[in-house]
Amino acid sequence: MTPTLADSYALCRQHSRQSRSNFLLSFWFLPRAKRQAMYALYAFFRHTDDLADAEGTDQSIQLLAWRQQLEAALADDYLDARLPALVDTVRRYEIPPQYLFESIDGVESDLTRTRFADFPELKHYCYQVASAIGLSCLPIWGIRPNFNREAAIAAGIAFQLTNILRDIREDAQRGRIYLPQDELAQFDVSEQSLLEGTLSPGFEPMMRFQIERAESLFAQAQDLCSDLQPEGRSIYDAMTETYHHLLVQIARQPTEVLRRRIQVGSWRKVTLLARLAMSRMPLGSRRTLSTEGT
Repeated sequence: MTPTLADSYALCRQHSRQSRSNFLLSFWFLPRAKRQAMYALYAFFRHTDDLADAEGTDQSIQLLAWRQQLEAALADDYLDARLPALVDTVRRYEIPPQYLFESIDGVESDLTRTRFADFPELKHYCYQVASAIGLSCLPIWGIRPNFNREAAIAAGIAFQLTNILRDIREDAQRGRIYLPQDELAQFDVSEQSLLEGTLSPGFEPMMRFQIERAESLFAQAQDLCSDLQPEGRSIYDAMTETYHHLLVQIARQPTEVLRRRIQVGSWRKVTLLARLAMSRMPLGSRRTLSTEGT
């Protein structure tokens, strides 16, 4: 039996909160309807990732079934209780469904692909697993009809490339090397050195090259800010600053990624959330809060 729309949204909210992601905290600074829509989107993307990570199952078959369930839901045939809320969100905010399918494509590719020949190949992967998700969120956050799509795509690629640089050690331990093969060769960084976590002379120059590329993408992503409504811009600014701060941390000691996982401190996350809260306050309230204790 198809659940009511209210029940579907409630289930999406429940499943989203179970992930305990810090990203969910930013939803609270959206109006209730938009917050519910973000839960519906997040639950879809979270479940897609979970299917790929599920051990003891044929993940490719599970993802194919999920794709088919999405296709059916878009034709008003609901085979999963979370999908009525997702389809309502897609229609209400005019989100192109292609972004949802592209995100599944990206997750599917992770099942079989562990190397990328060059940056265009990696860029396409980053688009699928990050930019497509961001493009899905923008209509909910509030975006101009003729927004700078290339800037939005650049943001997703910048975020994902930053993740890749942070996770070099962990990914290599799982047999995955996301950095382009031709660029590893250019800097004489062998696959074996990454798999073993050993530092080669060319590793830091290679990292500097990747960091500079990510910085360029972050700069391009800033062009999207003027196209966002205030609520959406607050979230976008917070996300961008969080990822960029992580990149700055990596840039301070690029070779450390072979030894440990670089992270954004909790104090930084609290500061960003406080800034989001301030952006939602009326001007008078902000002035009162900002002068307390001075």
